[in-house]
Amino acid sequence: MIHFFWLLPFFWVPLAPDQDSGKIMRPVDGAALPSGEVSIIASAPGGKLLLDGQMIPADQPFPDVLHAKTVPASGQHKLALVWENNKQEITFFVGDNAPPEFKAFREHPPLAVECTQCHGLSRKGRFRFTGNCFSCHQQEVFPKSHHHPPSMLESCGQCHNAHGSTAKAHLVVAREQACGFCHAVLGSVRPQ
Repeated sequence: MIHFFWLLPFFWVPLAPDQDSGKIMRPVDGAALPSGEVSIIASAPGGKLLLDGQMIPADQPFPDVLHAKTVPASGQHKLALVWENNKQEITFFVGDNAPPEFKAFREHPPLAVECTQCHGLSRKGRFRFTGNCFSCHQQEVFPKSHHHPPSMLESCGQCHNAHGSTAKAHLVVAREQACGFCHAVLGSVRPQ
């Protein structure tokens, strides 16, 4: 009998970014946004934001966290996060009649909240998720749509982007792909 559980650590692909790397969290690559103000959230040590090659001013509410608001013209844009010889770029579209490769962006949370509602500083001074998704979401309804044990539901960020997504349910990637990160080794076996 072959036991697949020892293989999981070798095939596990974490969806959350490395804590020391840079990451654009809002908007996401391929997002279509309505005209008007665009909220940008990113994180990188000593990071700077460039929109279409031009630096944009950003607040730094916490160490290595950037928050910018800008009103770009209608059309396609390139957003770059640059830090210590590294760079992450995404493209997004603003306005009506987005090309088909851009999908509507669903912001999360849907209402403006302070960063500190979900985040705080660790003892080492790093910005961390300290909230609880269930302080807003009703935990009782999750077993109807999630086939995971309650302990797994505490790791929402492995599959969902808490800052928004172009995928249904704010998934980091499409459902079929997200489930495959963990369940590819097990084939079609569904968790109990």
